[in-house]
Amino acid sequence: IVGDYYQAKRVNDMMINSQRVLTNIGWQPPSGDYVKLNTDGACKDNNIAGCGGIIRGNQGEWLGGFSKGVGVCSAFVAELWGVLEGLSYARRMRFTHVELNIDSITLVQVIKSGILSSPIGLSLVKRIRRLLELDWDVKIAHAYRESNKCADVLANIGCTLDREIIFYDSCPSQIKDLLLANEMGITTPRMIPM
Repeated sequence: IVGDYYQAKRVNDMMINSQRVLTNIGWQPPSGDYVKLNTDGACKDNNIAGCGGIIRGNQGEWLGGFSKGVGVCSAFVAELWGVLEGLSYARRMRFTHVELNIDSITLVQVIKSGILSSPIGLSLVKRIRRLLELDWDVKIAHAYRESNKCADVLANIGCTLDREIIFYDSCPSQIKDLLLANEMGITTPRMIPM
């Protein structure tokens, strides 16, 4: 039975891989009067986690960013913290039209549905959904990690912080080159499902 499983898995993997197309992935600016909020979470080998996020305007210009240490938790929970802190930050900055991009399809589905099979992280999902119910327009979408690199770096900075949060009024030096590459429209090739 185990051999049958592995053979079926190999065939399935080959079918999935054959149904992919090479495309160029890059950060996309928000539409109209929206701002773009990219968030991410990170977890190191010792389970010390952090989160981070960046808010940009429709020309790719820096509007704000943050890094936060969240202590010991999974990458999934760190990603939830990133969304919660990012939305809270955007709200404090009085943005009323936000495009939220997250590089985890699972996280996008959990936030939209409010359903999480594990109790771990459920309170964060509830807090996120309460924020989303406020008087503002937040569009949530999946973004490939290649278009989420700035948020990833900020989340990794969060892993070095001891349960504190840093807000960046200007772009930190660690992501200046990535931000410029995003503004220039530089892309990264990736195989994606058709």
